[in-house]
Amino acid sequence: MVKKLFVILMLVTIASLSVCGCTTTTNNNTVTSPPMTHDALLEKLVNATKEEVYRNASYTVQTWDVTWNNGTSVTVLGTGEETSTGITVTANSTFMSFPTTQDFLNVFNKTNYSLTSTDYASDTSNIYYNATGHAPSVYKEYTYTEGSVLGGSFKVNELIQFDNVILMGTATATL
Repeated sequence: MVKKLFVILMLVTIASLSVCGCTTTTNNNTVTSPPMTHDALLEKLVNATKEEVYRNASYTVQTWDVTWNNGTSVTVLGTGEETSTGITVTANSTFMSFPTTQDFLNVFNKTNYSLTSTDYASDTSNIYYNATGHAPSVYKEYTYTEGSVLGGSFKVNELIQFDNVILMGTATATL
């Protein structure tokens, strides 16, 4: 139940895209760089997530803030409320695209995490499939939890690999 709540509310946080450029001043001349090019797959994943989230009437989005960190990384901060229980969940999610599927193994410290699944069928969100039209050839889900469902607050940390895309997310529920 908590995993499903986390996955759905993680999806709530990834809803829109923003395009940003940068401006620098050199010798009193303003130079504007072209808008940042975003990874096409990440854009598709964000759009697929948005579509799935807004089809789910079980949650109400309270806040939503999307920031492209660079062309291959997007972070979403948000809060949502599960409508039947009133439980508020705060989520921080980052999608990152890597050149290969092996890069994931070397980038993240997974010391506190447990491998919870390598079967894409266990992912109830379907965002990767909806974005690409196929299941990922590499799927790994690592989870690390803090707190207790009985203790007032519960935090779930997840690292999910969809081929060469990593979703790094944290959701905190105040019960």
